[in-house]
Amino acid sequence: MLTTFAVSQGSKNITVRGIVRDLKTKIPLTAQITIIYKDAETLTKEINNNSDGSFEINALPKQLILQAKSNNYIVSNVLINFENLENISVVCDIPLLFDSKSKNNQLYLQFAAQKKSTDSVSKSFIPKNTQVFQAIDALDGHIIPAQFRLTNANKMEVINVKTGKENSVFEHNFTQKDNIVVEVTADGYQNFLSNIVINTFDETVHENTAKLVKKLSFLNLIIKKEENLSKIEVIETSQSKPVLLLKKEEIHLGNLNFGSKYKITVSSKNALPIIKEFEAIEGLNQIIVSLEPKTKIIAEVETKSIQIEKQAFKPESKVVNLETQSIFFDQSSTVLKQESKQILEQISKKMLEAPDIKIEITGHTDNIGDSRQNLYLSEFRAKVISNFLFNKGIKDKRITLRGDDSKQANAGNDTEENRQKNRRAELRFY
Repeated sequence: MLTTFAVSQGSKNITVRGIVRDLKTKIPLTAQITIIYKDAETLTKEINNNSDGSFEINALPKQLILQAKSNNYIVSNVLINFENLENISVVCDIPLLFDSKSKNNQLYLQFAAQKKSTDSVSKSFIPKNTQVFQAIDALDGHIIPAQFRLTNANKMEVINVKTGKENSVFEHNFTQKDNIVVEVTADGYQNFLSNIVINTFDETVHENTAKLVKKLSFLNLIIKKEENLSKIEVIETSQSKPVLLLKKEEIHLGNLNFGSKYKITVSSKNALPIIKEFEAIEGLNQIIVSLEPKTKIIAEVETKSIQIEKQAFKPESKVVNLETQSIFFDQSSTVLKQESKQILEQISKKMLEAPDIKIEITGHTDNIGDSRQNLYLSEFRAKVISNFLFNKGIKDKRITLRGDDSKQANAGNDTEENRQKNRRAELRFY
């Protein structure tokens, strides 16, 4: 079965919507949907889904288990943490496996042929109920090493047993009527919880097989500014195996293997490629990527400055002291002018003579164009000056730089002459 649900968060709760399907046939199933809160202080919430398999249920923004039950299917439990989601939209796939002997996650009591002794019954006969336990993978039936915890109704007796590859089965003899809670845990598998009733005492051996389903792990990849998105690739690194992604509104959905390591590569025509690596946790793995424009956009618009270059604003020539200086640029350009290089030559010489002096470089732009591109442009203007000083012998630790786009104008941006004054980098010494 696949359960696909979307989550939207309001101020007080989260609305969970989904549809329940058979894993192999993809046919919608009628099911019981339960939300179980991990804090044990909040009451569980339970509904029956619609005949077409869909459901809608409200949940609090907490850590919880979304449980789906359907007759003759092994119950699936999906661990979800709604406490610290960056994006409140979630899509999830939950496999639900058909098993004709399954009934609401009860241990599957497979009564073996009676093994009564052929010997005459001794007068000292002690009544007993023999229960044999093992854990297997619900999908392929292989034996799983597991931890069993048996607790009687009044919690006065607890039995803890660990099975392994060599000792995969254990048995216990009960001598009085009781109701036993059985908890089974195994690495990489969902926790199993059930109960057995002890009410008969003879020589029958009761074989109990706990069928465990693997922990569910799924990816929600959300890409911001994906207008020019060209490629998404998600690879399970240990096997170089690609993950199949499906698009559900703004979310790229994929099923993961719990505990495996993955590498995400997101590429775009107008953005730097982004690579993220992570290890799949149980339940929701929400990854948010924001595509930013490439710095080469600056070079593409530099040709616009050719006609303006002759009338560009030029600073007064003067002897440079280590006080606040302004270096000016042409429109959309990061190229240092000759007069600017002369100023920086003098600054580098004076900084070499005064090794304790440090410099702060802040790049600025006019208000023409996209603010995001202007931010990159202002940062690169500061970086160009930093590189010049570094090449003259000024160490990186003496240089601080940042971009401030068009936020701090030197003059109004109402005329071309004033805008030329704003295309600058300011140098402060301390």
